[in-house]
Amino acid sequence: MNKYVMAVDIGTTSVKVIVMNQSGDIIVTDSHGYSISGCNPDWVEQNPEDWWQASQKAIKTCVEHVSTDDIVAISLSGHMSAPVFMNSGGTPIYPSILISDTRSKAQTDYLNRYYYDDFVERTGNKPIDAFTVSKLLWIKENLPQLFGNSAIFVFPKDYIRYKLTNKFGTEPTDAGNSLLYDPFLKDWNWELIQELGLPTHIFPELYDSLSIFGGVSKQAAKLTGLREGIPVVTGGADMACSQLGTDAIDDETMAITLSTSGQVVIRVPTFHEKGIGKVTFHNSVLKDTFYTMGTLFTGGLGVEWAYKLLHNKDVMSKTDYQNLTLLTSEMKDYNPGSNGLLFLPFLVGSATPYYDPHDRAALIGLGLNQKKSLILHSVLEGISYNILENVNAIKDMGIHVETIHIGAGGSRNKIWCQMIADIIGCDIVPLANRDASSLGAAIIAGVGVGLFSSIEEAVQSMVKGKELLTYDEDKNKTYQTLFESYQAIYQSVNRYFHQIH
Repeated sequence: MNKYVMAVDIGTTSVKVIVMNQSGDIIVTDSHGYSISGCNPDWVEQNPEDWWQASQKAIKTCVEHVSTDDIVAISLSGHMSAPVFMNSGGTPIYPSILISDTRSKAQTDYLNRYYYDDFVERTGNKPIDAFTVSKLLWIKENLPQLFGNSAIFVFPKDYIRYKLTNKFGTEPTDAGNSLLYDPFLKDWNWELIQELGLPTHIFPELYDSLSIFGGVSKQAAKLTGLREGIPVVTGGADMACSQLGTDAIDDETMAITLSTSGQVVIRVPTFHEKGIGKVTFHNSVLKDTFYTMGTLFTGGLGVEWAYKLLHNKDVMSKTDYQNLTLLTSEMKDYNPGSNGLLFLPFLVGSATPYYDPHDRAALIGLGLNQKKSLILHSVLEGISYNILENVNAIKDMGIHVETIHIGAGGSRNKIWCQMIADIIGCDIVPLANRDASSLGAAIIAGVGVGLFSSIEEAVQSMVKGKELLTYDEDKNKTYQTLFESYQAIYQSVNRYFHQIH
C-alpha cells in the first residue's frame, strides 16, 4: 500500500490540491480559481463558498488518479487574516474580508493611538490594516448586527477544514495574524478582546497545528470522492506552511517567495525591537518559535502589470507567458542598472519596511528606442531592490543569513533569481517544488499522522533544492551603488506623493 498525503491550499486567487509521497514527489495536482469582489475601492472580499466549490472540484480530480485508500492524511494551508463569519449551522453570513482590504484605516489609526504598546508587547507588531483586529473593529462599528448573528469566525483554511470534518476551530499561526492571540500564554488575549468590546463568543477554540483535528465526514466524502474517516490534520496559515516548504526552519536560512506578492521569511526565537514597524512577526508551526516576514505587495504582480501595459493586454494567456519567457531571455546581456532606467515597485502602496499607502510605482529614465525587455529588466531590478530592503531590515536585527532558498512562480525565471542573488550579495538555491505553502501543508499532514517523527525529518525528506546560483561579486558592487541611488530617489518620490495627497 502506498502512503500519500493530500494538501489543500486556499490561495487568494485559486485553490490548489496536491497529493504527495513521503519523498516530496507530486503524484497528482489540480487547481481551480475564483473571483475577488468589493463594492468600494478599498474593499477586497471573497465568497467562502467559492473556496469550497473550487476545493471540491480539485479534490475530485485528484482522487480520480489515486486510490483514496492510499491517502493517509489531509492538511490545509490558507491565506491569512481573512475572517469568515458563520452562523450556528456553519453557513457564512458575510463575505470574507481579505488581507489587502483597507476599509479599516480609521480603526487601525485608533489602535495605534491607544493600544500600540499593548500590541507590540504581546505580538511584536504594530496594528496595520492587514491584521484581523482592525477588520473586527470595523465590523463592530459599521455592522454590529453581524456579531449578533455570528456563532463563530474562522480563517480560510479553517472553513474548508470545517467543510471536510464538520468541526469548528483554528490554530496559533492563523490566530496570531489577528493580533488577538497571546503567544506566551498560548491562548486568545481575552483581556484585550474584552477591552476592545469584541464579543468573546465568536472566537474559535484553538488546536495544535500538528494535531489530528478530525476525520473526513460522510457528507464531505460524498461530495469530494474522499474516503470517509481520513485523518485531517489542523494545518497552518499559508506563510507558516511556506516556512516549512522552503526549508527556512533554522536560524540562518532565509526564504524568498515570488508569487503575485513577495515575501522574505526567516526563523527567529522571538520578536526584536529593531524590527518592530519594519517587518512583521508571526507564530511558527515550529514549537515556541516565530518567523519574521518582509512583504512586497508588488512581486510577480509588477511583472505581469508591465507586460500587459507594454502589450495592451487585459489578461495574460498561455502564449503571453511564453512570450514573457522569450523577453526574459533577451536580458542576459543587460548590465546592472538597465541603462539608467529605474522602476519603483509600489503599484498598490508599499508594505515592509515602509508601510506607506501613499507610495506608488514609477518608471524613471524612459526614452526613445528602449526595448520592451529592457523595461521589464528594470521592473525586475526595482522589485529586487525592495527585496533587498526587506533583507536589510532583517539583518539589522542581528540575524546572520547563510543560505537563501527561493520559491513560488517567479522562481522559474532563472535570470531574475540570479539578479536577486547579485543584488543581495548571497548565493541562492531555487527550490524544486515551488508550491511552498502546499508542500508545507503536506509536511504537516505527514508529521501529524506519524509518517515522520518531526518536522525536521519531514523537511529533509520532502524539500529539495535545485542548482546553486552563485552571486557575481563585481555585479554586487555595482548594485550596491545603484541601490543607494534607488533609495534616494524613493525618498524624493515619496515626498511628492505625500504632497499631492
